Amino acid sequence: MGKAQNRETGASSSRSNTAEVDALKAEVTHLRAEGEQMKAQLRAQGEEMKTCVRRVQELVQAIQMSGLQISLTPPSTSEPSRPADTQ
Repeated sequence: MGKAQNRETGASSSRSNTAEVDALKAEVTHLRAEGEQMKAQLRAQGEEMKTCVRRVQELVQAIQMSGLQISLTPPSTSEPSRPADTQ
C-alpha cells in the first residue's frame, strides 16, 4: 500500500510541475510579446523625435534667414525675469 501511495504522490507532483512549467512558458511567451511591442513603440517614438528635431532645425534656420537672432539657451541670471513696469 505504501508504494501505491508514493506513486500517486509522485504522479501528482509531476502533474503539478508540468502545470507550473506550462504556466511559466505561457508567461515567457507573453513577456516576449510585450517586449516586442515595447520595441516597436520605442522605434516609433524615435522616428517621431527625429521628425520634431528636423522641424525645429527648419524653424531655427527660417528665423535666422529672416535676420532675427535667437538664442536657444536661457539667460544666466540668478533672479527670475520680470515684466517691465507699465506705470
